[in-house]
Amino acid sequence: MIKTLSSFGCKILKDEPLSKYCSFKIGGPADFFIEILNEQALLEFLKVMSGGKFYVLSGGTNVLFSDKGYRGAIIRLAGDFRKISVLENEISCGSGVLLSDVLKIALENDLVGLEYMAGIPGTVGGAVYGNTGSKDEWISAAIKTVEVYKNLRKELVNKEEIVFGYRKSGLENCIISKVNFSLKKDMKNGSLKKISGNIRKRLETQPLNMPNAGSIFKNPNGFSVGKLIEEAGLKGKCVGGAQISKLHGNFIVNTGGALAKDVLTLIDLVKERIKEKFSIDLETEIKIIK
Repeated sequence: MIKTLSSFGCKILKDEPLSKYCSFKIGGPADFFIEILNEQALLEFLKVMSGGKFYVLSGGTNVLFSDKGYRGAIIRLAGDFRKISVLENEISCGSGVLLSDVLKIALENDLVGLEYMAGIPGTVGGAVYGNTGSKDEWISAAIKTVEVYKNLRKELVNKEEIVFGYRKSGLENCIISKVNFSLKKDMKNGSLKKISGNIRKRLETQPLNMPNAGSIFKNPNGFSVGKLIEEAGLKGKCVGGAQISKLHGNFIVNTGGALAKDVLTLIDLVKERIKEKFSIDLETEIKIIK
């Protein structure tokens, strides 16, 4: 595998610390960390790894890696998968493109429809996979088509064929390679004010100055997890180097040297306390990778 992928220019690292590739700054070594640069290399990897254990890492902004690392291959799509283009009111981009870059290109071309993504970290692939968005707006609303790899075949899937939901897309068994967004022209460029407002709100309400993985739990129907955690008196609670944020209850931050086991202990504590106090079962939003 190493020889074959190297011939495609792929970057292959052995025993690579995963803490370097996630916003939590937590995680032990992966057996292999591989950057896939093009479709040919991706197909070759999938053939070689058929039946093997691997995980496709997007921006690493909503994952918690085990302290023991990952026994298998972590792959990240780079190279051709980070290309972006514009044609009239459509933006086509690889799944490895940063959301911030898509928003920048949209702004430069007077295209609106993604303003609510301002300040959200990560890549297009991860955002589509988890149907990222704000309280009332989701990335799925702007999608036209999604290109995926499934069972060693590339498929172009129309938005209408995808079962989007709250923090899910139904693309769990696929590798997202490219996304086409259909936006609207706005020559007045009124989106800049919305973008500034969204960024300002995130800065004021989220602990963005400390390593974290975004919202830890999904909001139950009709409830705000952050408020539930605050009412349960858990804000500021610490275990090792991990702390439930004093600013936003649905964030756990790495105050320095936090381990995955510290974060998991806090997650279990929150679940238990919220169940006892409100009879609500919480579901994690972050991906826990072992």
